[in-house]
Amino acid sequence: MLLALTTFAFAGVYLSSLIVPALLCVALAVAYRPFGMSPPEGRSHGSTERPGARSFPNVWPPSGGRFERTLDFCLVAIVVVMALQLLPLPARLVERLSPMALDLSQRISLATPPRAMPLSIDVAAGAWALGVAAGVVVVFLVSRRIFETGGVRIVVRGISAVGLALAAIALAQDATAHGLMYWRWKPIEEGAPPFGPFVDRNHFATWVILAIPLCLGYLVAHVSAHQRHDVHGATWHRGVLHVLDARAIWLAASVCLMLVALAASLSRSGLVGMAVALVAASAMRSARPGTSAAARWITVALGLALGAAAIRVNPSTIVQRFTAAAGAAQDRLAIWRETLPVVKDFWLAGTGAGTFETAMLAYQRSAAPFRINAAHNHYLQVAAEGGLLLGVPVLAAIVLFARAGIARLAEDESGMYWVKAGAMSGLAGVAVQSVWETGLTTPANGVLAAIAAAIVLHRAGK
Repeated sequence: MLLALTTFAFAGVYLSSLIVPALLCVALAVAYRPFGMSPPEGRSHGSTERPGARSFPNVWPPSGGRFERTLDFCLVAIVVVMALQLLPLPARLVERLSPMALDLSQRISLATPPRAMPLSIDVAAGAWALGVAAGVVVVFLVSRRIFETGGVRIVVRGISAVGLALAAIALAQDATAHGLMYWRWKPIEEGAPPFGPFVDRNHFATWVILAIPLCLGYLVAHVSAHQRHDVHGATWHRGVLHVLDARAIWLAASVCLMLVALAASLSRSGLVGMAVALVAASAMRSARPGTSAAARWITVALGLALGAAAIRVNPSTIVQRFTAAAGAAQDRLAIWRETLPVVKDFWLAGTGAGTFETAMLAYQRSAAPFRINAAHNHYLQVAAEGGLLLGVPVLAAIVLFARAGIARLAEDESGMYWVKAGAMSGLAGVAVQSVWETGLTTPANGVLAAIAAAIVLHRAGK
């Protein structure tokens, strides 16, 4: 429900669309207490429960390793730093920590800085970023706790259902809505054309990059499990009917339609990120033998998706988009050059999470016909908004997650390996796309990324 609400309600980019998701995050945090020492529903350690009932560990993280515990600490540190950026501090202390903050605040507000002020140059934008980040961290921690006792397959089936509906709406809207979302609303801010409920087609691509490998991983696990129980020596016709049950058809249809929608979005960064995700997934599949038959069926499904995409989108249009990439690269380089002075001036404490657009009101020097509202490089934007104070825990969290994820994949001998590999591949694709875009700033993408990360790191899920 949380993922569907954030996805279909304009991807959560407007305040009114995040009210219900925020309440759901609070309810999840209260119900599962990811850092609580006692399990939900009043259960105590060692209590007697009926057979088959799910039990929740008393200590968080349940059976977590050193990397996971340190990762949790880094995630909490990120939220704490973002909150500290919003606290009013004596002007002298702000001047020591961020010498340019006073000058920038005065230039933007055209007023004399008060005696006490926060490190963030835009408190409203910082509060928004803090709320989204805290919600995403809660989703990750709670999801990981829930997945310890099962539910991964149910969640992936839900993601495939949301992806199927999302792709269908996006394709229909792209063909008939003339740039309006849901055939009625125009995005408040100018930018890349909207696609489906996403105000930016590149951010739609981020969602799809995360979802497709995850659904493919589940499809591999599902088809492989069916083939293990297949009758030896059965005809190929019977084998097809046995493997392609309703669930496999549903998953394949969702993957195919999302791929078609991704091609129709004409997002270059999305197509590159998807290619990286599929290559990563293929590399992880080759590390585990015994899935050649499942891989053949998935290859057929991907071939059908490419054929459908060629029918929906003229291949020459995609070629033209990539041919024009040189000009787009020049625009990106210009934006990155405009961002570097912000990083230099605010190297320690940053301008404040979520304040990049505000900072560029003073730092944009190019006579471009548009206002720079994003760095179009997530790593560079974190450096500008957070400095070392936020950048260090973010970098540590990325490294720790990668090491813990590799360890979880190496130790998993069950069919869940394929689902974890799909989730890891999608996150790898988004990591590459983030060199070119900032899709994870969209709340819907943050929620899906948190769920994917929890799937990678959970242990002993059923």
